[in-house]
Amino acid sequence: MSKKMYAECRVTVTEAFELNWYPGFCRAVFADANGKEHIITDKLPVIGLEDEEVECLPLQKSIRVKIIKDMGDTAEIDISEPDGLEDSKEQTRFVVSRELLFYE
Repeated sequence: MSKKMYAECRVTVTEAFELNWYPGFCRAVFADANGKEHIITDKLPVIGLEDEEVECLPLQKSIRVKIIKDMGDTAEIDISEPDGLEDSKEQTRFVVSRELLFYE
């Protein structure tokens, strides 16, 4: 059985909203390996955005992802693990450039 591997994927937070509701929400975008942009909307802490950073947008942050397949210069990722994310079209799996990924 293969070991689950997790990484961080760089995203750009472009908007914060509903800040009067705790914890507030934000939109983040990343591009897949073909250059197509995908938008994620979730709570500030899930995207890693601090309250004081809201005034500094756009800002680079990261989301946690599961690596499905490492293909050298690219990797297939699943953003539904471990934080239950999906893009605006309810997609969860993408092929992205390895340059977007880093490991803690």
